[in-house]
Amino acid sequence: MSTILIEKEEPVIEAEETEMELSPWLAELRDEVAAHPGVNHLLLSRLRTGRYTKGDYRVFGLQHYPMVGTFTRYMELLLLRAPSSEQKLWLAKVLVDEYGEGSDGEDHASLYLKYLYSMGVEPGEEESTPLCTAVWEFIGNHLRICREEPFLVGLGALGPGHEWAIPKMFHKIIPGLERAGMSYDDRLYFDLHTEQDIDHANWMSEALEQLGQDDEARAQVRRGALLSLGARFRFWTGIERCVVARRQPHSVDAVRRGLLGRRRPDREESPGNRQELFQAIQDNWSGKDWPVRLPSDSELLEVSQ
Repeated sequence: MSTILIEKEEPVIEAEETEMELSPWLAELRDEVAAHPGVNHLLLSRLRTGRYTKGDYRVFGLQHYPMVGTFTRYMELLLLRAPSSEQKLWLAKVLVDEYGEGSDGEDHASLYLKYLYSMGVEPGEEESTPLCTAVWEFIGNHLRICREEPFLVGLGALGPGHEWAIPKMFHKIIPGLERAGMSYDDRLYFDLHTEQDIDHANWMSEALEQLGQDDEARAQVRRGALLSLGARFRFWTGIERCVVARRQPHSVDAVRRGLLGRRRPDREESPGNRQELFQAIQDNWSGKDWPVRLPSDSELLEVSQ
């Protein structure tokens, strides 16, 4: 197992919204999520404290953007499998915000495009840019979790694994966006998620409090959270490689050619762009296999060990 590096840093001031008081098992899980390497990836610490340019955030954003349009698909899959009307209602409340109710009618993909265009992305470039394998892995993993795993595993992936984790991760990204010269309006997607997702986390926590009545149910929720965060760690690692390749192309090339030590394989071939990714999602919805090999559950879970 490879060594995982996490930088220690000063506490980040959280948004004004407050998280609801949790029962002991959920409070313990919340602390585990907050300490997970996927939430404290070295890339996030560097973005928070380092000097990254708009060009760096452009690379970051083009790889991150496909994630924005897929969260509602995970929720829709899980909504279909919710065992009761009450549980469907909890998920539907989050979906309404994701569709744009909490952001003046603009869905989150539209808000993210504003961010991309402010970084100098040309219209259409977000669809044609080759995506790293980690993007395809992350999305494929979550489609599988929400379709095939028990309902509570899926709820753990989308609740603690997303809604609890995203505000903490985005609080580390926003200071770097400010230093790169982004206005509040341009980075609204990120600021909005530090506010909305705390509300979403509270709604999900209400559901988990009622559903987590025994050890088996709680173990399923925790498993889902750790599977999601393990995939998140791999995703951030993939994005970091893309940013480094832009910032230090000659050094990266030297490593690949073996000039700085042991030769590494040539750059991985992209599985495809966003258009091809969304076609794969449609095909997968219809029953076709995911076109990219997905990491095993043990590979995802070992990230937290």
